[in-house]
Amino acid sequence: MRLLVTGGHGFIGSHVLRQLVDAGHEVTCFDIAETSPIAASVANETTFVRGDVTDPVAVYDTVAATAPDRIIHLASLLGRPSELSPRRAYDVNVTGTINVLEAAVTFDIERVVAASSVAAYGSVPDSVARLDETVVQQPRNVYGVTKYTVERLGRTYENRHDVPFVAIEPVHGIGPDRVRGNVEDAYLIKAAVDRTPLTVPNVDRPYEPIYVGDEARAFVVAAVADDVDLDHDRYVIGTGELITLADIAEWLRDLIPDAEINIADRRADDEFEGLPPTDTSRIEADLGWEPTLRPGQAVETYVEWLRTTPNAWSIDPEDAPWSFG
Repeated sequence: MRLLVTGGHGFIGSHVLRQLVDAGHEVTCFDIAETSPIAASVANETTFVRGDVTDPVAVYDTVAATAPDRIIHLASLLGRPSELSPRRAYDVNVTGTINVLEAAVTFDIERVVAASSVAAYGSVPDSVARLDETVVQQPRNVYGVTKYTVERLGRTYENRHDVPFVAIEPVHGIGPDRVRGNVEDAYLIKAAVDRTPLTVPNVDRPYEPIYVGDEARAFVVAAVADDVDLDHDRYVIGTGELITLADIAEWLRDLIPDAEINIADRRADDEFEGLPPTDTSRIEADLGWEPTLRPGQAVETYVEWLRTTPNAWSIDPEDAPWSFG
């Protein structure tokens, strides 16, 4: 099968490229960004087209030239950058998706699988014990609104133009190739591996991470599945397990006994509104997907990758979520 992956040099995208290549598919990566370590490992087995998803001509020409059967649309501006630059977030996340969907209509693409996020759910009532696709979506930040819009656009194009569309709604990813972005757990783990002293606040905010390899596999199975396997147009993915940065700090002390991790304040944040743990029954039933690693195992995998790939990235204090030392 021929597949086009937008944002293939990103965190999830690099793992999607790797998995598609390993499965024997013909893959084109469309991205404006430089390559990442894992994406670079499959550079000789994929076609790379440099382009901006906000440019409709670039998207159109790429789809025309590569003739993919299906598209995995991952190109996106992430959470913190979206809040800092709402106009750019709209251009990349919303207009970029329209450009992909328009090309899909023109060239009769069999299916578009797009990256959404659990951020599309926003505020969830306390009565909701598990987050699944039946929960009402009420996004409360710019990033969540753009992802909610991506889903609505996909459904609209499917209804009006018969372009099959699937949205994957992942929780926060963790693991190899996480080399940029204001990501608290990644900085914590990288600092520990580098033996960089770090003081961590806000350690009791519960959140749900997922191993990036499992995250990528959800996109892959949704893209390559037979039509008969797809009974729904969106899928929540996660581990169903909430953790805190304090948990990660404890795991890191076991893995790296001489890591210098200090906890500044163990008080809970009363203003923090997190999401309940996920229920992934839908994607398990439809596509047979389920996570293979628990959060602690994902952290260990990331630690080992950072140890064996020491030059993958270096901490930029100006971009970091905390001060070091």
